[in-house]
Amino acid sequence: MLKKSILFLILIFVQFGFSQVTERKVLRGRVVSDSIGVERLTVSNITSNIDAITDVQGRFSIKAKATDTLFFESTSFISQKYILTEKDFWLPELEIILYVKMNELDEVIITPYTLTGDLKRDTKRIQVYGEGFTKIDTKTIKYYEDDVRKGTPANTAMPTVLAPTGVNLFGIVAGIVNLIGIEGNPKKNSERVFEERRMRDIQAKSFSDHMLERFSHHFFIETLKIKNEDIPTFMGFAELNVYELSPLLKTENELKLIEYLINKSVAFKLQNPTK
Repeated sequence: MLKKSILFLILIFVQFGFSQVTERKVLRGRVVSDSIGVERLTVSNITSNIDAITDVQGRFSIKAKATDTLFFESTSFISQKYILTEKDFWLPELEIILYVKMNELDEVIITPYTLTGDLKRDTKRIQVYGEGFTKIDTKTIKYYEDDVRKGTPANTAMPTVLAPTGVNLFGIVAGIVNLIGIEGNPKKNSERVFEERRMRDIQAKSFSDHMLERFSHHFFIETLKIKNEDIPTFMGFAELNVYELSPLLKTENELKLIEYLINKSVAFKLQNPTK
């Protein structure tokens, strides 16, 4: 019995020794992102404490072996860990996708003249020079001949509404304000302008960008159970056009958006059982 125990221990030590002497190979890889540059990212083999830096094209090479854990870190991207497998060493180049880290603004400064979109309200808030600018009507502007032509010299010492050239200044001032006034319903006009601007902003970004701005990488991995390497494919599977996406991006519909992504993740995994 003792001999069997000793033999068993020897076999364990031998196996452990072989596992320790497995040499690490040079692994070549590339970090990719669809938005910003991937130069000078830190790639760390946290199993062996070996580091590497990506070049201008995001490529890197580092000594590693199967089961080693690589850690990708940058101030601009969401940090990510990746556990290597034997298959990774068969590839000419291991591709790792990183997603941009969205930083919240600490403070938003609103100036006294920030526009609300309501033109009638904004024109009342913005300061103008001179009290007369509040009541201008171009229809009331009148022109008069110079008193000199009539043979009666003008008495400049006496108060008058006329300028030296014979123009009614109060009429001009009233006309300017009327000229820049808005017609129709200002509230509806403001809402229409705001919605058009919002739709343009939504169209300026891809569906994937909108989702990664709203949800963390952890949400896709842990909540939706989508593998890291399958996230781009899932984004294409769940993509909506701008008119379908627009209402779901509103704050009050965030739960509907989450429900939509959960349903899509279930359908995605049913359609791709290996995923």
